[in-house]
Amino acid sequence: MPEDWLVLLLVAVGLVTLINWYASWKERMKLYYLTKPLVLVGLIFYVIFRAQFTADRLPFLFGLVFSLLGDIFLILKGTRWFITGIAAFSITQAFYIWGFSSSFPSSHVLIVAFFAYLAGVLIIHLTLDRFSQTSTLHKSFLPFLKIYGALVLGMAINGLLCLARPDWSDGAAVMAGIGGVLFFTSDTMIGLDKLDRRLPKYKFWIIVTYHLAQFLITAAIFAKSV
Repeated sequence: MPEDWLVLLLVAVGLVTLINWYASWKERMKLYYLTKPLVLVGLIFYVIFRAQFTADRLPFLFGLVFSLLGDIFLILKGTRWFITGIAAFSITQAFYIWGFSSSFPSSHVLIVAFFAYLAGVLIIHLTLDRFSQTSTLHKSFLPFLKIYGALVLGMAINGLLCLARPDWSDGAAVMAGIGGVLFFTSDTMIGLDKLDRRLPKYKFWIIVTYHLAQFLITAAIFAKSV
């Protein structure tokens, strides 16, 4: 795609994103639900047309596609759609883990990351059990939240590990790490919402951290190839 068209596409994605953030802040839900999927649609087209497609970008493209599906499923109301949305985002996390793991850091870094991951999974498990006791969340949801929490934590840690991977440049690794942490932060706020522990303007903060995460991860895969 010509460079001018790519610039216009990025501008359009940026404008739709700002409209979506405005709608979430003002709680204009029709506008919010209308614009939310369009952000990912634009980002997917940007990844496809940005440059010659390479194999190392494929997991991230799949991750964006399943993120789009997750966005759509979570717009729909009902238990089955919520679980389907979690399933779609679980696949996203698996693809991002695959994409980040294009090379391995040193063994001592992996050991530290492994124990950090185990500690994080334990904290997620205990926190969900404790908070669910005083929330309206149906207990049948807990296993799904725990499994997803373990996946998104694994994705965030793998993103941070890019700082120690030999084939990731410093700039790309920083964006991947921050993107992974922001994705985890966004999903943590969603979990707190389901457990009736909501931050003020929580929908706004959830969507802002989510979009920034997707933008940074997308930017990272192109910076990695430079």
